[in-house]
Formats: sequence, structure tokens, C-alpha cells
Amino acid sequence: MKKREFDYIVQFVTDSLVSFLMEDYQLPMLEAFDKVYQSETLRKLQDKSTGLYLRSAAYTYEYLKKELQLN
Repeated sequence: MKKREFDYIVQFVTDSLVSFLMEDYQLPMLEAFDKVYQSETLRKLQDKSTGLYLRSAAYTYEYLKKELQLN
């Protein structure tokens, strides 16, 4: 996979995570971005060796919610 493709996937999932947080928890956009960008989930998503980027945005969101204990 080319770097550009990987970056696109990571950005798409990241944007989806922010949208999910905003919708499910009525968070303002900046707060949702802050939670995602400070998360271990994003670090794992950006690390190609974890394979998290191969999972769906919904799967990754469940992972993020567990990390943030938002269930």
C-alpha cells in the first residue's frame, strides 16, 4: 500500500471518529477532535504495524469508546 493511500484511510477513519463522538455524545467539534487526537487509538491507527487501519471506522470507534470509557 502506498503512503498516500494509507494516509487517506487514516484520515477518513479519524474524521469518522470525530463525527461519531459529536453525534453520539453531542460534543462540540473541537472537543471531539481533541479526544481523538489525544487518544492511544489514533496512535495505533497511525501505526501501520498494528493493522488497525484495516478495520472499519465503526470497529475503531468501539475501540476508542472503550479507551475513553464512554460506553
